[in-house]
Amino acid sequence: MSKRIFILLMALVPTMLWAQFAPGAGFAGTTAMHADSSAFVAWATGCTVERGLMRINKPNLGFASYGEDTLALGAPGGTYDIVSLGDGGTATVTFASPIFNGEGPDFAVFENGLVLEDDNTLCFLELAFVEVSSDGENFFRFPAICNYPEDQQIGTFECTSCTLIHNFAGKYEAFYGTPFDLDDVEDSPLLDMNRVTHVRLIDVVGNINPEYATYDSKGHVVNDPWPTPFESCGFDLDAVGVIHDLAHSNVTENEAERVSVYPNPAKDRLTVKAENLQSIEIYNVMGQQVMVSTEPTINLSALTEGIYFVRVVCEVGMVTKRIVKQ
Repeated sequence: MSKRIFILLMALVPTMLWAQFAPGAGFAGTTAMHADSSAFVAWATGCTVERGLMRINKPNLGFASYGEDTLALGAPGGTYDIVSLGDGGTATVTFASPIFNGEGPDFAVFENGLVLEDDNTLCFLELAFVEVSSDGENFFRFPAICNYPEDQQIGTFECTSCTLIHNFAGKYEAFYGTPFDLDDVEDSPLLDMNRVTHVRLIDVVGNINPEYATYDSKGHVVNDPWPTPFESCGFDLDAVGVIHDLAHSNVTENEAERVSVYPNPAKDRLTVKAENLQSIEIYNVMGQQVMVSTEPTINLSALTEGIYFVRVVCEVGMVTKRIVKQ
């Protein structure tokens, strides 16, 4: 049974009066990245899905079955162009070129969340843990946090606030990706942060019953809409967009050091020092280009305070630097 058919039945879930994490798309401080962002240089080229049950405590209902693995490839397709994982199901995606740990977020995951028409601060969201690997065997999880109340099950079509979750895929509505920065993953000799070849999504199940519950990095139960005993149940993977991949960066660490951006933090003006400077592009945290110039000094006074990424094209190649605008 389609989520969209039943979306009118969704009830509001009581949430905390304070917000810890980034708000939804379109709100100040969001980290949501639209699928059309020029920050994306590549998309997943391979996907293998292992389906979970439609309802983890009733295996006789069978497994999730909506969508084919190939629907997770390429750019996002939207609400119905997805593959559903089911309770605890997984999707492992691969890429034509490895992801590397650059400045700011390195990739983003797209789901098909729905915004509540009566209150656009609330969404119907289905979450997944995110893990990365550089060998396809050893995976390392982003430290995700869920601050939803643990004492009352979020129901089948209930809405929640994305301000209470962090580092979960599925935080944002359809066509808006949740960004992930490899700096957040704990260092390990078994993970090469500059040659990530696999990204794995694991549906959180969402059941608060300890027999079936999953837990975040702080030991909290991850409360998620449940049960969803439909063929399209669980996390719905739409796409994985790459921001930093080796095919689009031939710049070594030593070469990148030859490019300087100052002052940082910056207030009114920013200066870029680079040999044979060709262009300077400035992006906000949503991946939207907000300024472009061929001059080494840029007037930033029109920008609001916050974090930005400066993409410099010069003699050594393309270098991205993170700055703070005061």
